[in-house]
Amino acid sequence: MTAARVVVVGSLNTDHVLSVTSLPVRGETVPCLGEVMAHGGKGANQAAASAALGLETVFVGAVGADAAGEAGVGELRRAGVDVSAVQRVAGPTGKATVVVDPDGANFIIVERGANAALEPDHVHRAITESAGPGSMILASLEIPLDAVAAAGQAARHVGAGFVLNPAPARLLPDDLLSACDILMPNEVELAQLQMPPERLFTLGVGAVVVTRGEEGADLLRPGRRPTRFPALRVDVRDTTGAGDTFVAAFCAARTLGFDLDTSCRFAAIAGSLSTTGAGARGHLPSRPEVERAMTGDPASRGAPWPAPGPTGR
Repeated sequence: MTAARVVVVGSLNTDHVLSVTSLPVRGETVPCLGEVMAHGGKGANQAAASAALGLETVFVGAVGADAAGEAGVGELRRAGVDVSAVQRVAGPTGKATVVVDPDGANFIIVERGANAALEPDHVHRAITESAGPGSMILASLEIPLDAVAAAGQAARHVGAGFVLNPAPARLLPDDLLSACDILMPNEVELAQLQMPPERLFTLGVGAVVVTRGEEGADLLRPGRRPTRFPALRVDVRDTTGAGDTFVAAFCAARTLGFDLDTSCRFAAIAGSLSTTGAGARGHLPSRPEVERAMTGDPASRGAPWPAPGPTGR
């Protein structure tokens, strides 16, 4: 029987990170305080975060036949991620430009590159060969929509859970949404889906987890009041990749057998802790670090964790 693990289907990019005095508005020029090159991509970030939490993690994606692709795959391998299901395709590896202000707020511009060539058949085969009951399949939208749909279909085929992080947001077909056990947008992405949670539940989505940055996250379930899971108070250095760490930590917790509430709590803390480092993978918290913060251990970063409760909305 295949061991339970996290399988991440998504993008791998090279990140060009620019630190600026403030995020520019339309037509504005702002000074750059520094720049770094880093490994990124929503899928690769999520896989690295899952592996840092101690989960057996498989990354399914595509890179170009270039040095950037080999470097990105090598970095994931060193992080403990199984990269045997990475496709090599013609053309350049994906790129992203990340602009970050002194408060850690950011915006990101993505050039998909090889990510656009990820094949549905490859995704389906990789999942059926690596996942089984108890596993969690996590996908996001920096790859072709048919590859994402293949991930959902394969998850159902092997009896694994399917989590969709609909980022960057776009309108999604009903059959893809109906394959989601968990839909995990941020508050902006939820609005851009143009579909209220009640309609998502009607389609078959099991639950919706809405991430809200420094306010934490809300768990929405059919017929129940929303439950808020506050973020941990930390010294924020960079919010880039915090959402990726959140969704990866949620999937890790579910793979470990945690219920939905505990998984959201675990994920909210992990996402918060990730903002204390620079870059999308500047600080990927370990499971012991997250668990110490959950119990309010003084050795953890930040304040003791408050008990979750209904938001009343």
